[in-house]
Amino acid sequence: MQNTYWECQRLQLPLKYTWKISRNASTEKINLLVLLHHADKTYAGEAAPNIRYEETIELIESQFITFSNAWSSRFLTDENAYNELLDSLKLCQSLRFALESAYVHLRCDADSQFFKRYTNLDLHTTPLATSYTLPIMDPGAIQEFIKTHNLTRFDSLKIKTGKEESKELIKTAHRYFEKAIRVDANEAWEDPDLLIKEMEDLRSLPLEFMEQPFASDQKDAYRYLKKYSKIPIIADESITFSPNLKEIKELFHGVNMKLMKAGGYREGARILLESKELGLKTMVGCMVETTIGIRSGMWISGNSDYIDLDGSFVIDNEPFKLVSENLGRLVIHKSNFFIERWQK
Repeated sequence: MQNTYWECQRLQLPLKYTWKISRNASTEKINLLVLLHHADKTYAGEAAPNIRYEETIELIESQFITFSNAWSSRFLTDENAYNELLDSLKLCQSLRFALESAYVHLRCDADSQFFKRYTNLDLHTTPLATSYTLPIMDPGAIQEFIKTHNLTRFDSLKIKTGKEESKELIKTAHRYFEKAIRVDANEAWEDPDLLIKEMEDLRSLPLEFMEQPFASDQKDAYRYLKKYSKIPIIADESITFSPNLKEIKELFHGVNMKLMKAGGYREGARILLESKELGLKTMVGCMVETTIGIRSGMWISGNSDYIDLDGSFVIDNEPFKLVSENLGRLVIHKSNFFIERWQK
C-alpha cells in the first residue's frame, strides 16, 4: 500500500483593506490548509472558519486530529464510507469541505469521470463573470475605492451593508458604478416594513437582488418580505448543510450556496440541483479564501444563475495563484488536481 497521510497548516492571510460586514471587521484572516499526501502527490483542501456558526481555527485543528485518528486507507476507494465517516464526526462544515475536497481531488486525478459521478455536475473549467464586493465603508470613500480597484471592469458590484447606512452606501456606489448592484445585509435588519420602504426609495437603481436581510430564524419576516419585495431575496446564512429547500422556497427567491457552509462538493451540488428543480435562483458564493477554495467554487458553478467568487481578491499576495481575473472574469490558471509541494 502506498504511503498516504494527512496534515494541516494554518494559512495566515493579511488583507489588502479592512473587511467589514454587519457582524464584524478584520484586517487578517486565518484559514486552514488541509493536505492529503498520496503516491508522491499532494491534494489540498481549504477551511475558512465562519464565526457566525461558532467555527474557530482552534476547534477545526482539534477536529482535524480526531479525523486523522479515524482515517484509514480503505477509504481511498470507497467514497460512501468516507462520507459516512465525515458525517459521523460532526465536523465544522468548513473542515468537512476541506477534507472532502482534498479527497475528491485525489480521486479525480486518477479518474476523469469521478467528479461527474460524485456530484451529478460537470466539472466547469471555462471563465466565469463574478461580482466584486465592497465592504462596509464610509460613503465618502466609495468613489476612490472604485477608482483605485478599477471596479468598473466587473459586470456587477455587491455592496455589504448594515442597516442605518445602507441607503446612502447603495446610492453613492451607483453614482460611480452604473451596472448591476447586489446588496448583502448579512442579517442586519429586523423590521420588514422599514426594509420594504427603503427598497422602494431605491427602486430606480439597477438592484439585482438582496441577500439575507434578516436573521435565519425570522421566517415570518421572510414570508412577508418575499410577498412584497420588488427584487429577488437570496438566502445566504440560511443555507448550510442539508437545508430544507422546500421551506427555503417559501421564504426566498434563490439560494447562495457556499461550499464552506454546505460541507462539500456532493452536498453543495445537491443544493444547487434541487434548488433549480424547485424553481429557485442559484448562486455560488464564497468566504474570504484562497484560490484553492475559489477554484472549487468555479468547478461546481456551471449551471448557476449568479457567481460571487471574489473571496481571494481581498487577500494581499494570495499564495496559490490557481485562479486569475481578467476583465471581471475568473480564469482557472492551474487545472491540475494536485498542488506543488507547499511550504509554510
